[in-house]
Parts: sequence; C-alpha cells; structure tokens
Amino acid sequence: MPFASRVQRGRFENGAKLVTFDVRMSNTAGGSDEWHSPFPGTDGAIALAMCNVIISRNLHDEQFIKRWTNVTVDELREHLKSYTPDWAERVSGVAADNIVRIATEFAAAAPAATTICNRGSSAHLNGFYNDRAIGMLNALVGSVGKKGGWCWSPWGGLDPVVKTPPMPPGAKTQSVLEDPPEYPLANVWRRMRVGEIVYLYLLQDRAKLQAYMTYNLDSPMTWPEESMTQQILSDEEKIQFHVCINSFYNETAHFADIVLPWTTFMERWDLDARASYNLRPYVGLRTPMVEPLGESRDVREFFPELARRIGDGMEQWYPEKDVKEYMEKWASAVPENPETGKQGLERLMDEGVWEQDREPFYEPYNQVLSDSEMQDSVIDDQGLISKDGIGIGIMVDDSPLRGFKTPSRKFEIRSAFVSKIGRNEDCSELIAASGMVKTKNRPDSHLPHNINIEDMPIWFQPRELQNLPDDELVMTSFKWNVHNHGRTMNLKWLAEIVHSNPAWLNPQTAARFDLKDGDWIEITSFYSRELEKVSPHLNRTDLPESSGRRVVSNMRVPVVLMEGIHPRVIAMSNSCGHTQYTSVAQARKEPPDDSQLAGCDSETYQDADWQRNMWWQDDSGGDHTKWQRNRGNGWNQNKLMPIAPDPVTGQQAFHDTVVRIRKID
Repeated sequence: MPFASRVQRGRFENGAKLVTFDVRMSNTAGGSDEWHSPFPGTDGAIALAMCNVIISRNLHDEQFIKRWTNVTVDELREHLKSYTPDWAERVSGVAADNIVRIATEFAAAAPAATTICNRGSSAHLNGFYNDRAIGMLNALVGSVGKKGGWCWSPWGGLDPVVKTPPMPPGAKTQSVLEDPPEYPLANVWRRMRVGEIVYLYLLQDRAKLQAYMTYNLDSPMTWPEESMTQQILSDEEKIQFHVCINSFYNETAHFADIVLPWTTFMERWDLDARASYNLRPYVGLRTPMVEPLGESRDVREFFPELARRIGDGMEQWYPEKDVKEYMEKWASAVPENPETGKQGLERLMDEGVWEQDREPFYEPYNQVLSDSEMQDSVIDDQGLISKDGIGIGIMVDDSPLRGFKTPSRKFEIRSAFVSKIGRNEDCSELIAASGMVKTKNRPDSHLPHNINIEDMPIWFQPRELQNLPDDELVMTSFKWNVHNHGRTMNLKWLAEIVHSNPAWLNPQTAARFDLKDGDWIEITSFYSRELEKVSPHLNRTDLPESSGRRVVSNMRVPVVLMEGIHPRVIAMSNSCGHTQYTSVAQARKEPPDDSQLAGCDSETYQDADWQRNMWWQDDSGGDHTKWQRNRGNGWNQNKLMPIAPDPVTGQQAFHDTVVRIRKID
C-alpha cells in the first residue's frame, strides 16, 4: 500500500505519466493515463518491442550501455531486430503504433522513467523472461538507479544498522521439499523454495513428513489445487503430525493436529524495516496495544519454550527472558537522539520510527571504494577488483567503483551465470566475482536436472496459449485492494466491501457463449500442455481427462460482464470462498462453535453487529437459481488452478490456466 500510494502521488502531485499493461482493469489501471489490455503473458514481448524501437531509433543511452552493461549496442541491435512492434502486435494485440509511441515517450523522459512489475508479469510459465525484458528497458535508457528512475533499496528486510540477534543454525539435511532440484533459480540467491509443489511431492512419495509446522499459512485457500491440498493435509501417512500456528482458526488449522494461537498484530511486538522507498535505512516499531486474547502467544514465545522443552543444546539460542528483552537486543543499534538522549528500543518506543539522516541511495554502483576497502585488493586485466578472492568492485575511467553485484560487476543484460547454473555447471568463479557469497552452486542432488536458460532476454509463448481454440479462455487471478490474500476476510468492514467474487467476462466473450450479466457458468480447468512437455516430473496421470486434456477441477460461479477485461480472459479474485476462518469469512450470522474458542468465554465472545447486520449471508443452500447477487462468501478460485511452476524459477503461474466454460440454465 505505501508503494501504491507513492505511485499515485507521483502521477497526481508530481506530473508523472503512468501507463499500465494488464489483461484486467485493475485499480492501478484505473488510476493510469493509459491502460492497454494485452493477451496474457505477452508483457515481455511488448517490452522487447519497446527495446527494439529505442535501439533502432537511437534513443538509447549510449554512455550507460557502454559503461555499465556487459553488451554492446551492436549486440543489442542484432538481438532485438526480430522483436519488432508489428510482431508484438500480432502476439499481444497491443497496436504497434502505441508500442512505438510509448517507447519513444519512455526514452524521452529518461532518466526519470521506470518500469514496475510484479506477479502480473512474473506469475506465468514464461515469467522469468517477461521480467528480464521489462528490466532491460531501464538499462537501455540509462534510468538505472537515477532519481525518478529504476531505483531500489540496497537493504532487503532489515537495514544495515539494525541486526537480528544471533539465529539458530539451519538444518544441514537437504530436502526435495525445501530445494526441489527441477527449479534451478528457486534457491540460488535466497531460500525461496517452491511451496506449491510440496503436497504433490508428498502425493508422489518423493518425501514424507513426520512433523509439519505451518505458520501464517492457509494453503487450501492460497495454493493451487485445493482438493489435493486437502487430501494431503488429511492423510496421516503423508503428514504424521501437523502443528498450525495462526491468529485465527482457518482452513489449514482445520486439518491440523494441534493449533497454537498466534497473536494478532495488535497484540505483539514487531520491527518493520522492509525495503525503503525513501532509499534511506529506517526501522519502525509495533508495540502491543492490548493483552493477547485467550491462550494466544507471540511466536517469539512459542519457539523459546519449545527449545527449552526439547533441550539438547537448542535452548542456548533463546537466552532472553521475554519478548521485550529480545526486542531490546534487536533494536540496540538504533542511535541516540541527541535531543532526548534516548537510543535503541527506548528511542523507538518514544518516536515510533527512526530513519537515517542521509542522502537517498541513488546509483549505488557509482560509489567510490574507500582506501581501506582498496587496501590489499587485486585488480585483474578486466578491471575487476577483488579482495581475498571475493569481488568488491570494478575500475571505471581509472576510478575504483562498487559496481553491480554481478560477476562482471555490471548490469548484466547477458547472463552467463543463469545459463551455467541451469546446466548444473560450476559457477564458483562467477559467484566469487559478484561478491554474493551466500550464492551457491546447485548441490549434487540437482544432477541431472538440467534446464536451458537463455543468457539474453527472450520471449516465448506456452504451448497451450498458442492458437487458443475459440471455446477456451485464459483464467487470471487477482487480489482486491481491500484484502490480503486469504487473511483479511474475517474483518467485517473489509468483508462487507468485498465478499463475493463472480467471474469477470468481456461482453464480446459473453455474447459468444450466449451469456448475460448474472448468468451462471460451469468452469472446467486444464493442466498445462507446456509443463507436460518440459516438466515431466510433475507427472499428473492422477488427473481425469476430457477430450484428451487433463482436467484440474470444475466449479460453478455467476458472471459479471464488463468492458475492463481482455476478450480471451476470464478473471476471478482470490481471498473468497472460506469454509472456516470465522463467521464473517463464511458470510453467516451464527457465532463460531466452542471448538474454535479454546481459552475464551463463548458467552461474552459475541458481536451483536455481525449477527444482526450480516446482510450478505447467502440463504440459497447452494441452489444457483435462488442465489442473490452480491450475497454469500464467494468461491475459492485457486481450486481451478493447476500446480504450474515456471520451470526456471518455480514461480506459480497464476495467470495462465486454460479453461472451458458452459452456461448453466
């Protein structure tokens, strides 16, 4: 939300132009100067065509490309020559003239020009290449790290001043669940994992879980293939013991052996230091507003107690007597306020937030290395600077600069690293040169799971989206701006705003299927043909077939017609369809039963407003002919989504599901 607000302030208060590419009229699209609705997954094709325009018309930043990228302008011209605006129009549906105009305007605005992308472009089977192409645009116009350009915080998670207390060592035993060998980039830079395949691998007996601890997770609602998720969670052979930590009794808790009630955000301590949009280190404090309800506790109380009971040395990692002492250690490096004399946690409790007083962190790659950093360093014939075998910078115009944290210390449009790591080759020298010492070669357990990763940004279209038949649509997922996935439907004010999620259809599409607003349809979703070809380890022979296609699931939903969606797309939001997670989430007036109120007085745990004013309760009993518009708790759209990880990164393709629809009378 802070980021979205910043974007809109830039547009309305600072005169920035905002152009959005999205298959659906999102809130961002609605607040934009221009909205273009491309065919799903063609974001990268449009970006490559824009790059083609910028290079072919000499609108690029020659100096930045020469000084800070690892390719030449001639190499870019050759690579991009086939990615023309006319080609992009054929695959995306966005007019070539618009692509040319937007590319020209983007280059003219540079360096105050930037791209912004997230799941809309990455949550596809070609998502890795989409985002590489989009990122390349910034390098071509030289907006990387510049004021008003493509900036980033160099601190992820916590700023360099505030450090967490010493952490317990991680388990050294490798697990196919934590590091699946088929996804080469999933765990290379950080432990991202590929969560959506965990239950499938358990189904395939590739692993077993004696003890499973879930924390702040509602996998039946947020992961694909709800039916399989429920199947595995209820199988005592696959998961022998399941502990669920959550603030509310949700669908995951419903399948657990034990539920540990986690405090809500109003009942616990936290330090907040996510990536800074001000490009300055900061840290904010959250303090408990009320005493925890019932038996709920902070996880910082659960884990130390578990460690003490387990013993065998584990307890040494939790020496603090309580959570406040832990927070004092965490915030101890916050400097003193010279006016108040307060520092650390005391200062944060007084002021709420601390931000380092310094200039914004623009162009971090242009930082000059200090004399102490250069002491005992070595400069090779490529100008790369290293110390003790680890890269620290690069010589540019006789100046020792920090550069980018890549093997070439430049913005790598061509990446030898991703190609080599995909082939399970030794990348030790490249890793050392980058200075990213936490980056590792893929372990021996990944052999021989090789995959070809192109070293340059390209674009391809998944097989099932090529020549899509007239009776098939592409389903996309989205999140309403008032909800946080499946975690906020229990909040009555937010649930009253959005509680139902009929499928969005373009009127042109509806006419083809003889549908009008409010009609009901049955949606049948299919497994990916692309993954059947390139990811045989997923092995979905357990799925039924229809007309030679493997079926994921069926669901009946009403439709709402609107112009704000691509004619080949059907869209449903997530967050809805709860069967647990409080009466509000289920859109019913009855209070929760006593089994969900351990430690609480069920007589006093009542809310007269929700019992009197749950006007959106659905009394149709599942009969679609009796359903009233905007009533009920909605539908779990993820039930229709197949397990579909991008073969390169493991990112779940939430926006590529091919479906058929039929009208229900």
